[in-house]
Amino acid sequence: MNSLVTLRSRSISLAVFIVFLWVSAGVSQPVDYTQMSKRDLQDKIASFELGFDSYIVGKKLTDEQIAVSKKDNAYKAYPGTYKFKDGDVFVIADVQSKVVIAVYKRNKKADKNDFKMMISELMMQYGEPTAEAHGKTIYWNYGEDGLISEELYRAVKSKGQLETLTILATVKFSSSENVSTMTDMIDNMMEKQKKGEETAKEDSLTSDNYVMIQSDILSKKYMKK
Repeated sequence: MNSLVTLRSRSISLAVFIVFLWVSAGVSQPVDYTQMSKRDLQDKIASFELGFDSYIVGKKLTDEQIAVSKKDNAYKAYPGTYKFKDGDVFVIADVQSKVVIAVYKRNKKADKNDFKMMISELMMQYGEPTAEAHGKTIYWNYGEDGLISEELYRAVKSKGQLETLTILATVKFSSSENVSTMTDMIDNMMEKQKKGEETAKEDSLTSDNYVMIQSDILSKKYMKK
């Protein structure tokens, strides 16, 4: 009798242990990207395909791009990195690996058409933004599974848990003028054009527009050396 009870107890224990292993295997452990190797991290960032033209954050410069980088690179940069310009695109890359760390564009005197075109291009390429800040900044934040939606961002923020949100890369648009001001001005201008009216002087307002695409966590990896 005792032998039968012991056998049953062992069978139950074994079954519980197997279930535990099965459940554990199905639960993914959070990835600590700060401990990830440079190579694995840059491959992850590069998979988002974030950049301008053929310059993608996380990818190595091609031979052709390296040749271009030697033509216009008299810019200040952090130690171990260098900055060059290709057309209207600024590129920051690691000196040794030639990996692109960040890319950006800046138009200090962007008129309403420049503003409209830049916003349109960003939304066409990256979709609806994740968040806005102070009326002058728009963010497209990327996490483990790609673009973080505005709905998810708002939900996490409302619970005061933004620190739990893993942000691996960001597309950031900022303007010296309020985004809604510029948008209203564009709408006003288009409405006047439809009616055949002349645009007012205030419709010629310009702004300092800046778009930076980078990964803070990848930048820190390369700055640390």
